[in-house]
Amino acid sequence: MKTMASGFGIRVAMAATTGSLHCDHGYVEWQTPANPRRTPIVMVHASSTKTWDTTFDGRDGFRNIFLRRGYRVYMTDLPRTGRAGQACAATTYTPRPDNDQASFTTWRLGLWLPGTVEPQFYPGVQFPRTREALNEFLRIQYPEFNAPENEQIETDALATLLDELGPSVMLTHSSTGIRGWITGTKTVNVAAIVSYEPGNAVFPEGEVPPPIRRADGMMVPAGEVIPMASFMKLTKFPIQIVWGDYIPAKPDPINVGPRLTLDARRVNVERAKLMVAAINRHGGHAANIMLPDMGITGNTHFPMMDLNNVQVADLLSTFLAEHKLDARR
Repeated sequence: MKTMASGFGIRVAMAATTGSLHCDHGYVEWQTPANPRRTPIVMVHASSTKTWDTTFDGRDGFRNIFLRRGYRVYMTDLPRTGRAGQACAATTYTPRPDNDQASFTTWRLGLWLPGTVEPQFYPGVQFPRTREALNEFLRIQYPEFNAPENEQIETDALATLLDELGPSVMLTHSSTGIRGWITGTKTVNVAAIVSYEPGNAVFPEGEVPPPIRRADGMMVPAGEVIPMASFMKLTKFPIQIVWGDYIPAKPDPINVGPRLTLDARRVNVERAKLMVAAINRHGGHAANIMLPDMGITGNTHFPMMDLNNVQVADLLSTFLAEHKLDARR
């Protein structure tokens, strides 16, 4: 087993009087098992470097699971995040006083509403209900910077990495869902994308669906608009989008205020369904998977870290085999 790390997508900012700054680079750590499969897996996390690594209770995460299954695994920190935090531009961060409560509710472990001291876990949730695991959960998040500039810098870097690796499967999660779609328009080296609960969708110019009504009455854009030529690149490789449990099936007036985040996830599912339909209408191969519909229940926003994460990993292995992405070298 080899373990290595390096930077990718490196930029250098130059100033005539002060010198230079290596910045806006990504960071990638990779491991190679003996007799690896041909196609590597690039795991792109959102606001937590722990996402693909280990679980909240210390079990193997997707990194070790898929290393044991014979895949080369590449773990990334995108520019301006995690171990690649040195930016070419200034950023600001404003702490959110109720971040613990908001994260617990948003990521669907249960409800932790204002005025309540203890969180209430959902019945059957696939999260280890220990103080230690909850402490881990509440400490994994770091600030994200989601301006359009960041999306472009991060996807430029990802495309550079994939061009170095060759055809690769990309795993994305949450806010990196949109990064995956954009990266797929910038390189021919995406072999497949499996996205867990992506936060946004893309549509070609001239085919953008109407806005989606949220539970509080606000109309939310269906997604980002990209040129048709770029969108067509997403039809060249298989895509699977995976959703966990406890997502409302329809607007409910109770899901406003601190619970509005639950309806926002429902909106994201609708966005994904519309994007999948658009990709397939143009000859692509995309699918939207609701885990409860498959008998896999209790999953949070982090199905790759939940108690049944091996079952979720098996679903990914099946997808890779179906699309012949599991061949040995």
